[in-house]
Amino acid sequence: MDTNESDNGQVLEDVTADHVTVTQGGANRVEAKTVEMTQGGAQSVQAESVTISQGGAFGIETTTADLTMSGAAFIAGDTITVSQGGAGVVVADTLKAESGSIIGVLFAGTIEGNPDVKVDARTAAAFGAGFALAAFALRRIFRS
Repeated sequence: MDTNESDNGQVLEDVTADHVTVTQGGANRVEAKTVEMTQGGAQSVQAESVTISQGGAFGIETTTADLTMSGAAFIAGDTITVSQGGAGVVVADTLKAESGSIIGVLFAGTIEGNPDVKVDARTAAAFGAGFALAAFALRRIFRS
């Protein structure tokens, strides 16, 4: 299938196509070369290029993603751009984000812009090391 479109509140189950456009609708799982969503959403998106405007997705696996006034729970890709949006967890080579964009947990090689990052890779590593040390100490204390 070359193109698949969802308009005006229609919800598609699993969509596989070269190009998928979702406008005021949704999809369960989307696999495509390019995905464009406007005021729509998807549970899972796997594509080379993803563009979401005023929408969202639970999980996105892509080469490039552009989220404008949109959100995602998890995004993995080479280049992720977030404009006035947010994401729970971002794993990217490059994150480009405007001020006002919120990222919960960030693992990125390069950060362009000034996003509000709640937990970065160093903080996550320090938290993990602290948790492991506390678990080890508690185990030693309660073992005897």
